[in-house]
Amino acid sequence: MNKNKGMLLEQIINNTIEFLKQQNLAFIEKKLLPYKFASIQKQNNKLNANSVQITGKSTVDYVGINYDGRFMCFEAKTCDSDAFYLNQIKEHQFEYLQHINQLKGISFVILYMSFYNLFFKITFDKLVTVYKKQSSVNLKWLKENSKELTLEFPGYLNFID
Repeated sequence: MNKNKGMLLEQIINNTIEFLKQQNLAFIEKKLLPYKFASIQKQNNKLNANSVQITGKSTVDYVGINYDGRFMCFEAKTCDSDAFYLNQIKEHQFEYLQHINQLKGISFVILYMSFYNLFFKITFDKLVTVYKKQSSVNLKWLKENSKELTLEFPGYLNFID
């Protein structure tokens, strides 16, 4: 597996986040894994952190707020085959998306299908209909049940409705 598989999508999302911020349409941040340092030592007026430990599972890739004040969160996935395998969305990520959706927030998945060079926005309401019932979704399902996103100039995806 290519370790940089998701880098194109991440770079496009980073461009999008900056564009949305500049246009005052949304404020979105990438979430980091929760971690702690086992020890921190001061040497020559510099702090050195040793033994970083991951303290839990991450939730989703991005969180933020849109132009009308609604909380939003999403997971970004890249798939290089002709189908999107739903096990790429881990159970704890699905539960986080579900919780936000239940609280009237906006939750979704942004999918880049490199096999077709296509981008999709899958809302949680559509994701929940297949997540535990199917192992994958194909291009036909995506075209019928999600929003196809176009890469706009200067390199951003319009996923804000």
